[in-house]
Amino acid sequence: MTHIVVIGGGPYGGTVANRLQKTGAKITLISRSEKALLLPAMIRLPFHKDPSRVSVELKDILNPNIELIIDQVVNVDESQVDVGAHDPVSFDRLVIATGAVWGDPIAPHKYQQNGIQEYAKEVADLGEKANNIVLVGGGALGVELAGEYAYHFPKKSITLIHSEKKLLDASAIDKVRDSVESQLRGLKVKLILGKKAEIRGQSVFVDGEEVPYDYLIKTTGPKANPPVSSIKGLVNEKNEIIINSKFQAECNPKIYAIGDVTNYPKRGLVSRENWLSIITHNLNEDIKGTSNYRTVDCPKQGAKSKSTFAVSVGPEGGAGQYILPFGCAFSLPRFAVVKAKSSTLFYSKLNSMFI
Repeated sequence: MTHIVVIGGGPYGGTVANRLQKTGAKITLISRSEKALLLPAMIRLPFHKDPSRVSVELKDILNPNIELIIDQVVNVDESQVDVGAHDPVSFDRLVIATGAVWGDPIAPHKYQQNGIQEYAKEVADLGEKANNIVLVGGGALGVELAGEYAYHFPKKSITLIHSEKKLLDASAIDKVRDSVESQLRGLKVKLILGKKAEIRGQSVFVDGEEVPYDYLIKTTGPKANPPVSSIKGLVNEKNEIIINSKFQAECNPKIYAIGDVTNYPKRGLVSRENWLSIITHNLNEDIKGTSNYRTVDCPKQGAKSKSTFAVSVGPEGGAGQYILPFGCAFSLPRFAVVKAKSSTLFYSKLNSMFI
């Protein structure tokens, strides 16, 4: 029987494992935590402090026939996964879905070390005790966090510093970028745009002037979090797993990877179902020995092609865009973004995401 090992128990890894169970292969999922996190919902954890709205027990969402190993991966080679307290796990095919390392207040590695209840208290205390909150980086995460802090703490000083003259990046149309700026200003967020923040020790400077703060949040983006591996050529200079259009590692077609751990330039949940469909289809073709593979569109690295997405600006605000098949983009109405994302941040769909 073919043995497929999945590393990572998040909405990608857990879902791939469940869907591959239907192939008849033996499935083993290795996770360093007993819980799966919904990262988009983590931005609201410092305010509601309710772990049940951002996490779910893996044993409750995985097919009972899947072998679940809770342990730390210490090395991956061409044929097996070495884990800390268990015997090495050999594989015929491997799927890596270990995501990325993020900073506070959505740092999964801290939650996994200290427990989510303790982490919720820690990030809540940081915001509640601060009077001047400064965020560096005005991409999607910076916009969403600034919106949350401004909405929940209207009497605190919230400053967002972004190196570009408009918030978000070039993948967003101007109407969306202008909308989030207007909404943040409406929440009394101080925006410093078109200027780079310089962090020196415990101080932040813009144009040589210090920006005072008692809570600094760096929202300049996540870093890929691949497992320790002795496989040559698995990752690039950014520590991202290098994949092809079939979600296979370029260095070894027996190894697949998906999500933020890869060098695939597109991110987010909008296309998640399509990507999951492709990787599970290709693995099924692979283990059957057939080659009717499906591929995903791979934009050039560094390219800022327009894509469908939505960003929240607090629970009652947000903006987004939809890209038509022929490339035309139009902005989504605020009420639609609030209903689809901002109001709940998908937590009501957490369990169903693993089907």
